[in-house]
Amino acid sequence: MSKTRFFGGIWPVVQRELREGARRPVNHRLRFGSAGVGTLLLWIIVANSDEPANQLGGWLLGGLHSLTLGLIFMIVPALTADCMAREKREGTLGLLFLTPLSAGGIVAGKALAQGLRAFTLWLAVLPILIIPFVAGGVTWFDALTAVSLEFCATVLCLAAGLLASSLARERNTAFLLAFIFGAIFLFLFSQLFEVFFFVGWVRTTPSLSGMMMHWWEFSQETMLIFSGLLEFRAGFAGWDVLTTLSVALARIWMRLCLAGPPFVLLVFYVVARFSAWRVERSWQDKVPSARRESLLRRYCTPLFRRRYRRKMQRTLDWNPIAWLQQYSWKARLGKWGLCLAFLLIECAARSAGEDALDRINVVLLLTLAGIYTFASVSGFLEEKRSGALELLLVTPISANKLIFGRVWGLWTQFLPAGLVRVGFYLHDVWSCGYLGSVVTVEFILACGFFALPVFATYFALRVRNLIVAAVLTWIALLLPFFFVLFSCQRFLLDPTNMSLMPAMFFSYGAFALLACSLLRHSLSRRIYSF
Repeated sequence: MSKTRFFGGIWPVVQRELREGARRPVNHRLRFGSAGVGTLLLWIIVANSDEPANQLGGWLLGGLHSLTLGLIFMIVPALTADCMAREKREGTLGLLFLTPLSAGGIVAGKALAQGLRAFTLWLAVLPILIIPFVAGGVTWFDALTAVSLEFCATVLCLAAGLLASSLARERNTAFLLAFIFGAIFLFLFSQLFEVFFFVGWVRTTPSLSGMMMHWWEFSQETMLIFSGLLEFRAGFAGWDVLTTLSVALARIWMRLCLAGPPFVLLVFYVVARFSAWRVERSWQDKVPSARRESLLRRYCTPLFRRRYRRKMQRTLDWNPIAWLQQYSWKARLGKWGLCLAFLLIECAARSAGEDALDRINVVLLLTLAGIYTFASVSGFLEEKRSGALELLLVTPISANKLIFGRVWGLWTQFLPAGLVRVGFYLHDVWSCGYLGSVVTVEFILACGFFALPVFATYFALRVRNLIVAAVLTWIALLLPFFFVLFSCQRFLLDPTNMSLMPAMFFSYGAFALLACSLLRHSLSRRIYSF
């Protein structure tokens, strides 16, 4: 078999990946979890909607479509993020190249296998997606739009994970890059969709008087239209509402939905070719070049070396675990790079409207929460897999120092980015004159920020799967909040009441102390899952 063919010998790789995936229980849990979340959302929409039966289908389709896109973004990049990086770490990639398989065949086989896994997740949600059509009020226009956008999002997220897996070697880096590339790909696709939508609208509209302002207002909802949230929020019957605005507008939208899948498949092919080229060049371990070492010394060395050395020495003497979280240049780059990114986005968002600014703040908050949760959970999981946790437990470092050092390192890692978001947000609400109404919300978020690493470390110790540990972390993070709300019924009338803050503080503190106690007991008794 010739190695020059890009798709040469993909079926052995596909069969190998599918056999391995069939023995992993996490795949069954993902399908069960996806169907369970869809059923829960379906019950929430039906129970809280007073729409007539002929419009209920549009509400259901919008909500379920938004859920499907969210699941695609959270799960699909993670499916392919470690497919090539794991082969590099375990040294099995070289064995694959000893066979007649080509680099393109290896990449294509793994991509096809992970695509089939993503398709099974969609099949798990498919029976729930059929319910809106049975309820009525959903047309073929809505169905084609939903299928097209979900297919495009899936392919782009697969491409993002494949690209990250070809560039990274470490598992955590591969997952982080996969989600970053996935967000970039989806954002660029939605913006390109918007540009062609706007250009087609301009060409088919005979008069442009007063349309620019109308388009600007409509363009603010582009991302919501793409995700289906606009229909769910405004109570429209579905994407078919575009036909009531303009037949030409609906025709343009349909053409874009039909052109989207071939376009993303082309993007996926380009990414796969680049990934194959990258894998073929990087599968062998190479000695770092002199130029790379020179660049690292020049740009990754602290400016004030003596001051930085003294600071690191004090941290090492105080708590070696906290020192491990901060000593590397990659940790410093991630810490201040994330802070700089938040600062630049917040500064650029000042020119946007109030609605767009609120959405940007929400996106930044969700981004920070996702990265914070991933870093908190994945670190301990990787230490369990590599055996580093066993080495730490046989050292003279106590369990309390180990817990506090890890939590302190996570706090200091993400505190600058969190302060940037909070500072700009408080400035905005101060200028609007209603600062007091958001102080309680920010205080609750601060309590969650300080409690999250404790919960994440405990569940990372007791659970083997990253996604399950992250979900359990957020469930534990929401328990103190709902505990206070349900135990103090009078606060439900005014959630911004300043007297809510002490109750939240003691509630989060009590749950965090309980998690610390359980974590210390598990570490002392060597009770954790592999």
